[in-house]
Amino acid sequence: MLRAGGKPSPDAVHMSDCRMAGNPTKLLTREQALRAITEDGITACPYCRPDTDLGVL
Repeated sequence: MLRAGGKPSPDAVHMSDCRMAGNPTKLLTREQALRAITEDGITACPYCRPDTDLGVL
């Protein structure tokens, strides 16, 4: 997904083995993934459900 101005913006947080993750991807630490889902408003993938693995309900 592209944001205005041509800068890439994340569309969702995925587990590392999720087939729904597009290219390119960026690996996140656990803390970065938690912050992305809880504070930055990035959605968790509804297929691989990283929010469940991270303990975010």
